[in-house]
Amino acid sequence: MNPQTIRDAVRSSPFNAFTLRMNDGREFYVPHPELIAIGSTHVYLIDEKTDRGIFLEPRLIASMEMEPGRSKSSQ
Repeated sequence: MNPQTIRDAVRSSPFNAFTLRMNDGREFYVPHPELIAIGSTHVYLIDEKTDRGIFLEPRLIASMEMEPGRSKSSQ
């Protein structure tokens, strides 16, 4: 996936939570824009429940699903 597509979703106003789906089937929920950082070669996510981070390669992200009803920033 193009990193700019993810960056645009993070910068949207108001922010809408989304899920990144990897080519191997894993899913990563992004409930808040402060829990993700997007570079040109990696995406860094923080799991708010465990406070652990993970690096993802954008080329291995198969899809992104917007979930407008689940945004924490709109609460």
